[in-house]
Amino acid sequence: MASVERGNEVVGQRLGDYWRVPAAAQQYDRRRFSGLKGRLYRWLEESAIQQALSGLPPGSAVLDAACGTGRVTALLRRQGFRPTGYDISAAMIAVARERVTSLGYDDVPLVAGDVQHLPYPAGSFDAATCVGLLMHLDTDARVGVLRQLARVARERLVVQYGRVQAFDRARGVVIGWPPGRVRYPVTEAALRMDLERSGLTERARFWVLRGFSSSVILVLTRRDPAPLATN
Repeated sequence: MASVERGNEVVGQRLGDYWRVPAAAQQYDRRRFSGLKGRLYRWLEESAIQQALSGLPPGSAVLDAACGTGRVTALLRRQGFRPTGYDISAAMIAVARERVTSLGYDDVPLVAGDVQHLPYPAGSFDAATCVGLLMHLDTDARVGVLRQLARVARERLVVQYGRVQAFDRARGVVIGWPPGRVRYPVTEAALRMDLERSGLTERARFWVLRGFSSSVILVLTRRDPAPLATN
């Protein structure tokens, strides 16, 4: 079943199908960020990501998992890091390549592949970011992705969750949309369980537009300093 678009949100039955369509990938940023709220959200989200990366040395290698159109990848490069963009959608990768090339970042690797099965050896990157993916995955898939990211990142993970409260769930019932307008929003208890199962500890969190959006950026590190196993 195809994804269903609701305003600036897409709720899909099969992860990645909608964004594998070239026309959808080309229009993604315009549809999400063209309005006043979209532009404000983008600025706040990118500010939160920058805060989450504070203290990471310039030149650090960062995997931008589920990089989409390369918006965060370009932000990482602009901040002086060495990013690698990674996404399941070749259409999104093509848009990302256009973006980084137009900014003069010809040295940024962009790779098509499944974040749930990263091909990189343990500890290949200093850090990893994952923005815009976890809220579209069920519990087991989220944990699998978190474990993969923790395996390849030596220092920290910067990930985005769609974290909802009782009010968000009630509002979703009233308006007929999923809570937080994402496919798999999580409660605080579910988030904590994800981290426990993934062997991760939260170090900081940054809300993007609290009260209006369920989006929160988390800084995570491994509880065990040794790289995590792949399964």
